Amino acid sequence: MEVVHLSTLFWLLVTGVLCGIVITCYKLGIHYLSKGMTTLLKVCQGSWIASLGFVLLFVGLATVVYFMDQQDAHVKGSGIPVIYGLIEHKWSVNWRKVLPLKFLTSLLTVGSGLTLGREGPSVQMGGLVGQAVHEITGRKEEQKYFVGASAGAGLAVAFNAPLAGMLFAVEEIYKRTNRRVFLSSALTVFAAIFCSDLWMGNRPSLINIPNFQVTSLAQYGYLVVLGLLAGLSGVLFNVVIVDGKEFYGRLPFNNYLKFVFPFVVTALFLLMDGELFGAGESIILMPLQGNPSWMRLVYFYGVKLLLLFLAFGAGTPGGSLVPLLVIGSLMGNIYGSILCNLGFIAPEMVLIFSLLGMCGHFAAIVRSPITAVVLIVEMTGGAFHYYLALALVSLLAYTLSEAIGSKPFYDDLYERMLAKQKKKE
Repeated sequence: MEVVHLSTLFWLLVTGVLCGIVITCYKLGIHYLSKGMTTLLKVCQGSWIASLGFVLLFVGLATVVYFMDQQDAHVKGSGIPVIYGLIEHKWSVNWRKVLPLKFLTSLLTVGSGLTLGREGPSVQMGGLVGQAVHEITGRKEEQKYFVGASAGAGLAVAFNAPLAGMLFAVEEIYKRTNRRVFLSSALTVFAAIFCSDLWMGNRPSLINIPNFQVTSLAQYGYLVVLGLLAGLSGVLFNVVIVDGKEFYGRLPFNNYLKFVFPFVVTALFLLMDGELFGAGESIILMPLQGNPSWMRLVYFYGVKLLLLFLAFGAGTPGGSLVPLLVIGSLMGNIYGSILCNLGFIAPEMVLIFSLLGMCGHFAAIVRSPITAVVLIVEMTGGAFHYYLALALVSLLAYTLSEAIGSKPFYDDLYERMLAKQKKKE
């Protein structure tokens, strides 16, 4: 029987606390920068001179991030595949260099309003905190237990979702479980969450979500269709974002210009429509705030996918998990709104369809169906009292994307990174 020493447990707790501090500071930085940028955006929308200044500000931000981005290849993009390679010893990462660079670059990109999320950098930075503790303390245990557990803690703090963080570590990072994986993940995640909640308070990512009644069995035919739509949308997402990244990289333009372009396009769209700011978490709550027409929802779906494609294609530091959840909620909202307009479901059901769309989208894209269910439950503060609807949509979306042959999002990115590394060698 494998023995876990008390000293190891202590350092896992320390890792969790440090991860909680780093990711909480990161979340707060994004919050305050986003608040300032949205205020500035409202001022600039009233004048073409101010609007020009806003675009030039984004060009300046792009330039700063670009030169920081060039300092190390592991600063680019989401960062989750970097953790895969670190755990499997495919490459080494200089955490002293990459950790502060990832913190600053993704803070600027996510906080300034690009369609990027905080969760990918949170997972990477969490994993690098684990690497740092393992290296500094000289632990004899394998590094992967510190890195993987702390990466899961990064996701947990990003969403304030401890169970989802643990499951993400097991389903997505380790892709297996044993006593040591479970114990290291649990200790690190809960230490990080406790630290973060002491600082920011214990509240779900999505506030003011009402408690839902058990979905009537008569509605489950509509949910089957929703699960299949989520699967198709997830496949489309993977094609546009992952294959689009390869396409964007092959464009015959200067690398600096390709990097700046998403910032300029985002700035122009924000000046035209401020509701497109950031990853778009406020879009999820639209059914609570006077839902727009289904045509405007389709517009949001298309533009959000376009802006993420550009930012991700350029290798801009930032994550895709929050945007994919937002796009999934839009898909569910569109479908639910159409059913509501036709008189098949009540208006209050549209929000449920939006949240179920998020769940199915996550399962189809990331291919972690259990994490998808638990994440939505935790993000909504336990609004779902019965999980059959969540599980059904998640399973159908997962199954359809598997049947079509779409690769899991992060696995696909990781395999392409490995292929590029072999070419260089």
